[in-house]
Order: sequence, then structure tokens, then C-alpha cells
Amino acid sequence: MKIYCLCGRIVDLDRASAEMKFRLRKGAECAICRNSRISREIDEIETCFNGSAAESD
Repeated sequence: MKIYCLCGRIVDLDRASAEMKFRLRKGAECAICRNSRISREIDEIETCFNGSAAESD
């Protein structure tokens, strides 16, 4: 099953994965968008636990 990512790239998912994502109300992501989202989430978690650079100055 081919689905468009929000950025416009085509994501190739099997039907079971696509149905599960839709049931969980999650959008299909291409590898680039997924990696960017994970990177942002890691940065947010690190900021939460380590504090931001502005707090340490």
C-alpha cells in the first residue's frame, strides 16, 4: 500500500501496518520525517532532564 507522507514523499506500508497507524490516529511518515521527529523528541527529553543552556548561564 502506498501512502503519502505529510512532506509529500511516498511511504510503502503493508496493509496491516497502515490500518494500525490509522486506528492509532498516527500519520504515515517517510524515513526522513520519522528521523527528524525522533531527533526532536530526543532533544526535548534531554532538555527536560539536563536543563537548557539558558538555565545554566
